[in-house]
Amino acid sequence: MFEKLNRNSARSVKEGIDLQTLTFRKLKEFIGHTLVVDGFFFTTGEFGKQVVVVANGYKINMPSRAVEQFEEIYNDPEMLQAVLDGKLAINGIEQVRTKKGLTISYNLVDR
Repeated sequence: MFEKLNRNSARSVKEGIDLQTLTFRKLKEFIGHTLVVDGFFFTTGEFGKQVVVVANGYKINMPSRAVEQFEEIYNDPEMLQAVLDGKLAINGIEQVRTKKGLTISYNLVDR
């Protein structure tokens, strides 16, 4: 509730979700399913900046190309509020072959 008073710090995970109790999963574990997004956060690791989506009771590591999409959501108050209101889902999760090898594709959709 008080996070909004901090400069440059918008809450990006639905209030009441205890991240400490959630386990990490890979996006590919949800092929063929729809994820209802409760929020997201950014991490920095050996591969640079990454985004982790909180959905379906898990913390889900997203592909590095998702960072740009979720930064745009984070920087748009209307889109960020829609995420917190449960209006973002991820579907169309499937494994695809590209020139660089296998990857997981997905779609961001309104719920």
